[in-house]
Amino acid sequence: MALEYSQESRQALESMKAEYPELRSVLIPALKLAQQDHGSLTKEVIALAAAEAGVTEAVAAGVATFYHNLHTGPIGRHMIMVCTTISCQLAGADAVVSRFEELLDISIGGTTGDGLISLIAVECLACCGNSPAVQVDYDYFESFQPEQCDAVVEALHAGRHPEGGAGVPGGNPVKGTEVGA
Repeated sequence: MALEYSQESRQALESMKAEYPELRSVLIPALKLAQQDHGSLTKEVIALAAAEAGVTEAVAAGVATFYHNLHTGPIGRHMIMVCTTISCQLAGADAVVSRFEELLDISIGGTTGDGLISLIAVECLACCGNSPAVQVDYDYFESFQPEQCDAVVEALHAGRHPEGGAGVPGGNPVKGTEVGA
């Protein structure tokens, strides 16, 4: 059986194709939607997105491996990404990482045993003036402190979106930032 997009993703892609002057402009949304529909960007899923955007599989794979919110391997249903660049480190990112590792009982780069949450170190979330920065799914949290980790983990375990974040421009193109999207 050939891979396909969900009906909702297909509708979103068709709408975007009508808006963009060049078909290749839908590549990143096509990859994000494919990841959403299929869990991660395997070689087959990348091929699906490439065909949708009219680019080669090599171009799509290059994009898929460049951006920190696109994943070519298994990930949790939710992603907690902690910026570990120098400005965030100086402001306490290491303590934030340590607290998340303790709460989730995983190391950075790991996924909880139930597959619910992945903890990822990323380079630059563009919040240097309000560091440390954390991104939970498609939502930013600036000036994040270790004591905030508990509420984030509790909310995700309860099926709620953590409070206090600011949406990311270009976030999830179909379902917004609600938990379970």
